[in-house]
Amino acid sequence: MNTLADSPVTVTLLFANIAISIWAMYGNPIYMYKFSEWPYQIWHEKKYYQLITSAFLHANFLHLFFNMFALYTFGSFLEYFFVENFGAFEGSLYFFLIYFFSLIFGSVLTVVFHYNDPQYVAVGASGAVSGIVFSYIIFFPQSMLYVFFIPMPAYLFAFLWIAFSVYGMKKKLGNIGHEAHLGGALGGVISTLILIDGSLRILLNHFKFLN
Repeated sequence: MNTLADSPVTVTLLFANIAISIWAMYGNPIYMYKFSEWPYQIWHEKKYYQLITSAFLHANFLHLFFNMFALYTFGSFLEYFFVENFGAFEGSLYFFLIYFFSLIFGSVLTVVFHYNDPQYVAVGASGAVSGIVFSYIIFFPQSMLYVFFIPMPAYLFAFLWIAFSVYGMKKKLGNIGHEAHLGGALGGVISTLILIDGSLRILLNHFKFLN
């Protein structure tokens, strides 16, 4: 059974997200404003650093808890899986790159849809975490997930997640970064397929499309 010691990048990201979020929320609120993702500022004022810094900030404890719970649940398992198959350094590096590219994809898609809205602002690791979840689903598509205590196979959750994200984007549903969720999921899938040789075959073999 894997432990947190087997998932050093996951542990580091958990610590960084929690420490920076709490520091900004309660100690330095000016930095919450400065380092959040403002698509208008990124596009018109070239504040590109916000694409990354915003992913280490969270609006409140509940927002932080859900993202970190998902990161711990899927991230520790996925990183351990990579380490077991590719070695400690390479496995953790793959995990970090998938997290990072998912983060960027989520932030960039948010800018694409909101670059002319000076009032729109986003924070959170949701895009990066979505990418980790979807990377996990590539390797374990038939594992059972519990969504609001409702069991469903991981591949079904993936379809529902994408559908809800697209619907949420169109309807501007709630105070949720649907663009980051969708972009992060796409980033996780694309980066996994590029980095992990044979990952597509592994996914298809779960459904017996290939012998």
